[in-house]
Amino acid sequence: MKTFQKTIVLAFLFFFAMLQHSQAQEFSVGLKTGVQSANVKVPGFIQDASFLPDFKSVATYNVGAVGELSFGKNFAVQTELNYTQKGFQVNEDFDLSLFNVPLPVGATAISKFHYLEMPLLAKAKFGTGNTQLYLLAGPTFGYALSGNLKTRARFIIELDVSNTDINLDAVNYERFEVGGMAGIGFNVDTGFGRFFMDARYSHGFTQPYDIPLAHERVQHYNIGLNAGFVIPLGG
Repeated sequence: MKTFQKTIVLAFLFFFAMLQHSQAQEFSVGLKTGVQSANVKVPGFIQDASFLPDFKSVATYNVGAVGELSFGKNFAVQTELNYTQKGFQVNEDFDLSLFNVPLPVGATAISKFHYLEMPLLAKAKFGTGNTQLYLLAGPTFGYALSGNLKTRARFIIELDVSNTDINLDAVNYERFEVGGMAGIGFNVDTGFGRFFMDARYSHGFTQPYDIPLAHERVQHYNIGLNAGFVIPLGG
């Protein structure tokens, strides 16, 4: 946690130093939220091994605060402080015959990890009217606050079986994560502020935990759709 706190403090100091010493024309603040499809990737040659679980995506969300430092009409630096979820699900199925009638039987395990995350993004804008397109990219710094594992059983109908908190320290989960983010979107100037919407892809470079049996570490990735509103404070 101390490493993450130092990283966040240094990133904010860097951002506000730019604000004080730059020729920035505008500084804006606001709020955002979004929905995501989260999953994990196994790096390296073992990814296609048959004994690995078949990881599936799980629906998650994020919410956070936004600060944008604009340098003219076509470039900005944007930082955010987000609560975001990452994770995956694993489905295991087999068939059971009862009175010569095949019945689907199986279980689903849904893992979700709750992060505090700060992206630091360069933002290129295109267009001169009230509506602009933009591209953004940059590093992300995250810290895992907690995790939980929800299991469901299926026998004709689906039933929730358990919802268990994961002790991240007990499973040697690497809480601090460094990653990258890229996206494309648009913003609309309303006169009072700017509404924005974008699609993003984020990928963790850190490998936080081992897969059981395979002893191969995985990386998180998210694909998401975000929307928010920022208000200019001046420049």
